[in-house]
Amino acid sequence: MSVRVRYAPSPTGYQHIGGVRTALFAYLFAKRHDGAFVLRVEDTDRSRYVPEAVDDLYATLDWLGIVADEGPRDGGDHGPYVQSERIESYRHHARQLAASGAAYWDYSDPDERGDRPYHGEGRAMTAEQVQAARDAGRTAVLRLRVPEVGQTEFHDAVLGRVKRKHKDLPPDPVLLKSDGFPTYHLANVVDDHAMGITHVLRAQEWVPSTPIHLLLYRAFDWEPPTFAHLPMVMGKDGAKLSKRHGATSAREFRAGGYLAAAVINYVALLGWSLDGQREFFSLAELQRAFDLDGINKAPAVFDYKKLDWFNGQYIRRASDQELLDLLVPHVVGAGWAHDPPTADDRRRLLQRLPLVRERLKTTSQVVDLLRFLYRDVTDWDPALLVAKGQSPAEAKRALELARDALLRHGVDDEQRIDAALRAAAAAEGYKLGAFMLPLRVAVTGAQHSPPLIASIRELGVDVAAQRIAGALARLDSAIPRGDR
Repeated sequence: MSVRVRYAPSPTGYQHIGGVRTALFAYLFAKRHDGAFVLRVEDTDRSRYVPEAVDDLYATLDWLGIVADEGPRDGGDHGPYVQSERIESYRHHARQLAASGAAYWDYSDPDERGDRPYHGEGRAMTAEQVQAARDAGRTAVLRLRVPEVGQTEFHDAVLGRVKRKHKDLPPDPVLLKSDGFPTYHLANVVDDHAMGITHVLRAQEWVPSTPIHLLLYRAFDWEPPTFAHLPMVMGKDGAKLSKRHGATSAREFRAGGYLAAAVINYVALLGWSLDGQREFFSLAELQRAFDLDGINKAPAVFDYKKLDWFNGQYIRRASDQELLDLLVPHVVGAGWAHDPPTADDRRRLLQRLPLVRERLKTTSQVVDLLRFLYRDVTDWDPALLVAKGQSPAEAKRALELARDALLRHGVDDEQRIDAALRAAAAAEGYKLGAFMLPLRVAVTGAQHSPPLIASIRELGVDVAAQRIAGALARLDSAIPRGDR
């Protein structure tokens, strides 16, 4: 039997990291087994439908390089692949369930229940009560007739044997709403069967719904797929990953300067491993290595620092031209290059890559790291110019000594100017970090910057000297009059 796996998001918001992980695992599993990866848009929840979410879905998959074999854009033999275009199919199958007695039309009045959960009121209605409800113009919902005794069990490819007693399931869940649209339970089962889905990979939060789906498969006399419920993605505090932990959507990571290859690599390791040792995989390598046996049952912890580390590693592995292409949009966005960038814009940035390559965790950081080369520094905060434990007067003296060393030795010979700065610091009893801080802030405007001597070389000693003069004046104004 050919493997067919689907990713079926609901377009109610932007693609979050949990959804990306589900799509990736489904895609990798399909490719590993020479099967088909099917994209389906589950848009029957019209009250929460967000049109922009569909565009975001496609943009996310395109960015990551996850290509569907069948789907709304790609076509296929099992379409349509958008649920709102399959309404008549759901209504047809709903009528089948009602005719067989596996489901029933519920005409009970939800307003009479108020906030109380449903407890089979519609199932207990007499024929006369049903007719009265119809005469009053009340519309019905179709509910699954859940057995009152017994249990449903299944083998999960990740969790092993799972069983749920019927009395613990939600009482007779709705399959078709009063507006004629299906709920997730009905549409999901009907579509998976119609599209020949053999394996369903989804988050563990869907485990409680699986017995309901299996009851539907049984009612239709269909063979169910193999289920593989993936571990939840949690924050480091043990709570489900959410906005309060930081960025969670793929578009945020993309805009923040994360590389698709790094995101793919890191997300693949959220709940899966090959041997517990290897960390770096290309998408092609993951397609050859991935299988369900490597998925862990325990929740996966999303570590933003680990993703930053991965991203930094991929940045450093990029060729100069690859890195240039990644950084140019940020420089253009900052207004420091033409749109589209000219050859001179690209040449200038290419020349500056050595300053930032080893310091970038995300490509967007290039804006802060290189700001001092594209924009003049004309204002200095004395609080930044003065190292911890230093006085403004001591910071001014350190900056004067550093300026003199620069003017005397220049920056062409990095070893010589480095030795001169170290000697000046030692002679005056400064710790090197405290000695260099005023110079760094004076030249770059920030306490953290690319390598300082190389930065001054790129900026030019004359421009650096002008900035140092301005910083010295700012420090002088911060020194109490009696200490000058």
